[in-house]
Amino acid sequence: MAAAKNFTISFLGASGRTYQVSGYTADTAGHNNTFNPSGAAVAGSIQYWRSPERVTMVDFAIPTGTTQTSGYLTENGGVKNGAVIDYVSCVSTNPLRPRFSIPFEAGTLIGAVTI
Repeated sequence: MAAAKNFTISFLGASGRTYQVSGYTADTAGHNNTFNPSGAAVAGSIQYWRSPERVTMVDFAIPTGTTQTSGYLTENGGVKNGAVIDYVSCVSTNPLRPRFSIPFEAGTLIGAVTI
């Protein structure tokens, strides 16, 4: 049985501002995840988050892993860019959770597809 989950992606802007973006996954492979920069994302939230300035993705945290899928493939403007994020290492309680440095230009539509 699929286990829908919320997750949080943290971005650091060129200005020094931090952006915490909530994401939602339906735990189905090939599913485009949804995002909400101002609250908890749900199934009907937007498919992409548009970066307001040049940002770097620095963290990804999910409370627990999902049951049907194993991670995400990030998208840059709808084009899969090959950055794979594995759930196991990104569980929010993991003190050794990896830090990321994935850059995006201002105005980029940032998304993720469940794999």
